[in-house]
Amino acid sequence: METRRLEYFVRIVDAGSISRAAQDLGLAQPALSQQLAIIEQDVKATLLHRSRQGVTPTAAGRQFYRQARVILRQVEEARALVRTAEESLAGTVSVGFPNGAAAILCLPLIERLTSAHPQIDLQIVEGYSANLTDMTGRGQLDIAVLYQETAPPGMDAISLWEEDLLLIGPPGAGLGDAVPLDTVAGLPMMVPGKANSARIVLDRALADRGVTANLSVQADSLVTLKKAVQRGMGYTILSWPAVAEEAEAGLLTVAAFTDAKLKRTVALCTPHAVPSTPARDLVAETIRAVAAAALAEGRNPGMRPAS
Repeated sequence: METRRLEYFVRIVDAGSISRAAQDLGLAQPALSQQLAIIEQDVKATLLHRSRQGVTPTAAGRQFYRQARVILRQVEEARALVRTAEESLAGTVSVGFPNGAAAILCLPLIERLTSAHPQIDLQIVEGYSANLTDMTGRGQLDIAVLYQETAPPGMDAISLWEEDLLLIGPPGAGLGDAVPLDTVAGLPMMVPGKANSARIVLDRALADRGVTANLSVQADSLVTLKKAVQRGMGYTILSWPAVAEEAEAGLLTVAAFTDAKLKRTVALCTPHAVPSTPARDLVAETIRAVAAAALAEGRNPGMRPAS
């Protein structure tokens, strides 16, 4: 039975007259009488006594009236709960992404949120993990995807995936699919600054092997590093997501390391200093879902579930 018919019946009983109820509802009296007949046919009982003075409920009608009011109240409460939930999901959520992870996460995240939750104002900041860590620690970001094995001070962290760092060279470099780590000693390496996560992993691996890299340029710019390598100015270390587009187009060559795992963990971090909101929680949950989908697709070499 439609709830509007329950409302019609309650209004008729409250008014004590079908004509007055029809006027209040903005309906023609014959139309309202027809709706009443449908209700009585549905419950297989006479619900109203009709007289010249108006209408009064029968014993069955009184029972039906009480139950109808309960149902209508519950329906209104349900609507109010939904409205409150939708309103609580509104607001601005700022998220920081390092360049490589952004290539995997950003577009699917935007697509999902704009489709299902357009009331959330998503603000995306893209940059190096070290800079994003500082911004998150100062409360400038609600959420950050960072290259972190453990949670930074003042933050909670959930691992999204683990990824290998690869040797990136110019087109036709002849690297093959894999090279030993000491290859970097004989190549002009163009790397980010020492605070960068890829640089930290590279320096640690080289120190463990007693290998010294031939560092020709340091640049904290992903675009500059990739463009310079494309033009044959040197080699660099990056993850597959950061170079997938260029590698698939033949603009860069990619090789894994045969004798060392240069790996880092990608984590979803939320600062303690920024209060949790339903909107922030939803964005974080969506990022985790996008990451899980990317892992399931298996299209990114060297990307796997975090150990």
